[in-house]
Amino acid sequence: MIVRVPTLVVIGGGDVGERYVRQLVRAVAAGRLETERIVVVDRDPACAARVHHDPRLRFDVADWSEWLDANLDRCGADDHVVPYHWAPHLFLDWLRRQVGRAGASAQTGGEWPPRRTPYEGTTAAGDRALSYATWPCPPMCIEPALCPHTRGARDWSLAADLTAPRPGEASDGHLVFRCLHLVYGVGTTPVAALRAARDRVLAGLHGGGRRTYLVSTSSHCHGLATRLAVG
Repeated sequence: MIVRVPTLVVIGGGDVGERYVRQLVRAVAAGRLETERIVVVDRDPACAARVHHDPRLRFDVADWSEWLDANLDRCGADDHVVPYHWAPHLFLDWLRRQVGRAGASAQTGGEWPPRRTPYEGTTAAGDRALSYATWPCPPMCIEPALCPHTRGARDWSLAADLTAPRPGEASDGHLVFRCLHLVYGVGTTPVAALRAARDRVLAGLHGGGRRTYLVSTSSHCHGLATRLAVG
């Protein structure tokens, strides 16, 4: 099956981003991916991904967050973002800034009942790190139906689980930025999904009062989540 995405935006051109670019270029060469552009966003003009010279490649020297603020609405609805999975919660931070631009406040943190996944911890930024894996996963795992570690069926999907409320989770909704495997070990989030979540939150402002959302970026196995209060 051929995957068609007009533009892929790779957040970060360092070692991890370089591997993503390499895999995307390989997928194009193998006829598994059709794309017009692969945009690499990094503050370093000499980032590791510069070793690639595919004609589809474009490098934007910019801060990740500043690039998202300036360009996400210019992207096509069918474009995808390749997030840097060890970065801060970039999509959440982008959403907070979008709320601020609309003249409202957006605050993270607060009590949130445990999800009781096999691994659950708190990051230095205060986000909840969740995982169905208690072992080191391959960096570019495609999260197949058969888990390469357990050798058994992957009968879980954290991205799906996070869309449903659990007892004690009082909120006005769950916003899940799904980062799922696209091709050759590269996970992506559709631009349309990011904008839809933003539009949902902004539409809720018109109802008045304060609203609370549980916001997460998640693959089938791993995720970052937090509570977002908007008003």
